[in-house]
Amino acid sequence: MSSLAATAVAVNQAQTKAQLATIIQKQQHQAEASLVALLQQSTEALQAATPPGVGGKVDVTT
Repeated sequence: MSSLAATAVAVNQAQTKAQLATIIQKQQHQAEASLVALLQQSTEALQAATPPGVGGKVDVTT
């Protein structure tokens, strides 16, 4: 294999690795964004289900 061909193969491999890394990072970002959205929804649902006056300060000085 000539050095020119070896260089072309190495460049192609580097491009492929960079593309895969970008795809993986994008998928990780989407998964994290989905998790954040799920946590926000559950927090909002919990706050909506809690009646007023619950979860505040408790006076235990009696």
